[in-house]
Amino acid sequence: MNRWSLWLADAPAALQRLIARTHRISLPRACPAAERLRRLRRALCTPAAVRAVYAALDADVRAALDELRGARRGLDAATLTARYGAVRPWRHLARDPQPRSVAERLLLLGWLLPRPAAPGRAPRFALAPEVRRWLPQPLRLADDGPAPPAPLPLAQRAALALLLVAAAAPLPLRRDGALRRRALRVLQPLLPDAPAPELARLFHFLLPLLEARGLVQRHGGQCAPALGAAAFLAAPLDDQRARLVEAWLHCAAPDAWLRRLRVASAGLDEPALRRRLVQWAQALPPDRLLAPEATYDALAATFGPLADAHTHGFRVVRRPPWRRRSEARVWQAALRGPLAWLGVVAWHAGRVVRPTTWALADGAWRYGAPGEVTAPFGALDAAALTLAQGGRWVRGDAGGLTVQVAGASGVQGDRVRRLLARRAGEAPDGWWGTRAADAPALRLAEGALLLADAPGDLERALRGRSVRRYAQRLAAGVALVRAEHVAAVTRALARQGIAVDRLPGGGALAAGGTLPAAPLAPGECAALLAACAYARRYAPEGLPLVIPATLEARLWQGVTPPLRAAVEAALASIEAPEAAGSGGTGSDAAPLCTDPDAVLRTVRRALTQQRLVTLAYETGGEGRITRRTVRPLGLERRGERWLLHAYCLQRRAERTFRLDRVRGCALAPPAERWVPEPAAAAVQPVRPDSALDPC
Repeated sequence: MNRWSLWLADAPAALQRLIARTHRISLPRACPAAERLRRLRRALCTPAAVRAVYAALDADVRAALDELRGARRGLDAATLTARYGAVRPWRHLARDPQPRSVAERLLLLGWLLPRPAAPGRAPRFALAPEVRRWLPQPLRLADDGPAPPAPLPLAQRAALALLLVAAAAPLPLRRDGALRRRALRVLQPLLPDAPAPELARLFHFLLPLLEARGLVQRHGGQCAPALGAAAFLAAPLDDQRARLVEAWLHCAAPDAWLRRLRVASAGLDEPALRRRLVQWAQALPPDRLLAPEATYDALAATFGPLADAHTHGFRVVRRPPWRRRSEARVWQAALRGPLAWLGVVAWHAGRVVRPTTWALADGAWRYGAPGEVTAPFGALDAAALTLAQGGRWVRGDAGGLTVQVAGASGVQGDRVRRLLARRAGEAPDGWWGTRAADAPALRLAEGALLLADAPGDLERALRGRSVRRYAQRLAAGVALVRAEHVAAVTRALARQGIAVDRLPGGGALAAGGTLPAAPLAPGECAALLAACAYARRYAPEGLPLVIPATLEARLWQGVTPPLRAAVEAALASIEAPEAAGSGGTGSDAAPLCTDPDAVLRTVRRALTQQRLVTLAYETGGEGRITRRTVRPLGLERRGERWLLHAYCLQRRAERTFRLDRVRGCALAPPAERWVPEPAAAAVQPVRPDSALDPC
């Protein structure tokens, strides 16, 4: 039996139970002293256990152990309290076992034990001899001198760049969750010090961390900023870096860089391995240039093997899981990969450094070339999202990012001007004017073709999701826009600060006879359509007000597809008011088809063409006939009966109708379809009328 075990046997029973509680050693309530000592000795008194516990200790506790290692005769209570803090009575420690001083921490570990008085020696506290022998040796590394301040970590700069670029337009993703090549081409100028292969690996590593922290969200194969992006941008740089490191330590996804090394992964606890790597890196001397090849041997001699039962906790470990050569490969890959990306270490002239100071540029925004503003990383906050929506991030370096601000003619122009005046002061003479003169302008020909003299101007315009939705790129500098989408595309381009010039003849009829859209918002077009329908039905005779034949056709072109159904329903209720009441008999209605087979054919036709249908419906078997205008949703057969599921415009809800109770049925002409006349005549719209064509 070694001396450590003898000292544990002499310790009070209360201290033995506190030590077992700290190390999570199970001790029954009526456990005899011999069994209690056996369990403590088996769990504590091994070199591997001492090294594993030492690797998880704080720097203050490690410094105290280095001092106590040389005090072989121990320290009296007064000296121990003066150097390492007071020790509470055992009963107080039993009620609150959380250590409040370094001395209490060493006592609860079972390494520093009380020794009773002996002839010629007062009571004292001493470190067990085996603990002194098994403790790792102090880390000694030869360095090449002090290191300069390190640049901001690459992962932190990449996270800021991704959030700002994705705020302007979502970035496309591959099926495996990595960024597509066109997204990497947009981000590459912002991180010029990262080669293209490393940049792809960096963002593949970074995206799960940002998603786990609520900074980005994935939807429809694209990546966009989430609600937490603004708070992350507003946080100090140190907090941002700490959040990224914490996200990596707790990330559930496996590390791709580790899989590429092809080391044994059976039973591997990756979060435990990441914590071990960070602990090793934080043990390096700060701000000193170190040879990376010599760090593994020195750290392994101090802390023991990199992989052990703690890092491979999901299997029974009977021998070291990795050989020293594999451990060295993992350590070197971590130094050049995640540890360097996250700023735990840095590289300078082929030497590795544990940085404590960072090289940051001046914290003020500054004007550059006409239309360009440089924002240092230390000055980036949530306000930078305004620049992301009103401009384009074009390049970056280790100090900050440069944004190219669009002309002030867009919707974001005033906000961008106020922000720049607040952050960078008044713009120099000619800074806005020169950029406004060079602002891209697109031309709209024949109401369908979107042309650009410089193909890059059209590519910039197509970055906006609202523009890509309606414009189809045909060739360099040429895109096709449907006539009914011209107004929506024009508004989307105006929000980007891009002007659209209509060429002469652009307002004429297109090849298919379609009229150009009205320069109004969709809601305004819907309101004017309702006003036209109301005036056409209720205006007194002889009123000297004539609604142009082409007005409604142009208004319909400005109504978006989601709004079209609501406008159609509103016009149906205006044009056919007799269908609005539930008690009408429909005696003055137009003739309807009454044959059951014809009714079924009409309903199927309405479903196929997505048109409204008017029913003369017998309610409740009482013989009362009501007139309903409905939008069919589905047709179902149950036994011998046919059921129609439809949206009733009068009830403003979905209803189910039995076709055997339908006494008449007619299709309503679609309000959105217009029949153009020859070019010399006016275009007359086909509108829903109260008189329905019989089936």
